[in-house]
Amino acid sequence: MILTTHAIVGGAIASLMPSHPVVAFVAGFASHFAIDAIPHWDYPLRSIALGTEGRNRVTMSAARLHDVAVVGLDGFAGFFLTLLIFKTENNTAAIVAGAAGGMLPDPLQFLYTLYPREPLLTLQSFHVNIHTKRRLGRIVGIGSQFAFAAATAVIAVVARGY
Repeated sequence: MILTTHAIVGGAIASLMPSHPVVAFVAGFASHFAIDAIPHWDYPLRSIALGTEGRNRVTMSAARLHDVAVVGLDGFAGFFLTLLIFKTENNTAAIVAGAAGGMLPDPLQFLYTLYPREPLLTLQSFHVNIHTKRRLGRIVGIGSQFAFAAATAVIAVVARGY
């Protein structure tokens, strides 16, 4: 899943526990793995290899700058949309925590390439094993993530009675 989808799902869960940002963060973090198990599409990163061949190779290139921009825009869009959909006067900390928790496992994969030690080693192994091996095409994958995020948001909004 893309970071925006992870953020919206984490924020949706957090909206159900507005006064518990720590629990919202943990629930958002756990949701990342649950929804990564669903077949989906991921945008390609041209400069980041997550296997041993990519370890400790952090050099600037046009491909790296492109990837940083794409990931940054995706993360920003995730936070922006999550706050737009779920933020109220009393739940901002929980919403931000849930969205951040939902997105965090993906940046931790990159950190693992730089620092392949515990606890990142175990987390990376779990992330790879739980992640679906079935990839959807770009059009179906983008559409299904949009639909999944929208459905999750609607369910959370209805459950909260906004």
